[in-house]
Amino acid sequence: MSTRKTPSTAATIANEGIGNLTHEQRAEIRDVFDSIDVNGRGFVFMSQLPDIIQTLGHSADSNMMEVWKEQIDPKNTGKITYETLENFVALLYDEAEQQQQMMNAFQLFKPDATSLEDARITLDDLQRVSAHLGESIPVDELREMINIADISGTGSVDFNDFMRIMRKTGLF
Repeated sequence: MSTRKTPSTAATIANEGIGNLTHEQRAEIRDVFDSIDVNGRGFVFMSQLPDIIQTLGHSADSNMMEVWKEQIDPKNTGKITYETLENFVALLYDEAEQQQQMMNAFQLFKPDATSLEDARITLDDLQRVSAHLGESIPVDELREMINIADISGTGSVDFNDFMRIMRKTGLF
């Protein structure tokens, strides 16, 4: 999916993330960093960020990479320290985990969907899930839920609509 929450400021990158990483993840980041910082300078060049991100198993288009570079290096020094990289990667891992949780939640409404890109939650899906949960929600309220979440005006909710409304309501 291309919808991705990114760290909003350099301060977020500088102050968050480390506690969210496993020992193995930290070791992997350290290994990648050290393989590039062979002279032990304590930094790598921002131009190397795409390779680092790819080596760590993430991907981004060039536009997203530019956004990340601006957030990681707002003073445009062209350098990134290990600590900043570790914090940033921790935020990427958190986002990936959050997106997986949202995909799992979406699939509760569309369990037979073979592709999230084509799947859409309909009024029937909401009725089925609410009945399964033993809830008696009037059809008008269910329709209103879809109308609120449905940005494209299709009368149903795609995965991007679902992610947006889940984040907006604070459920994710």
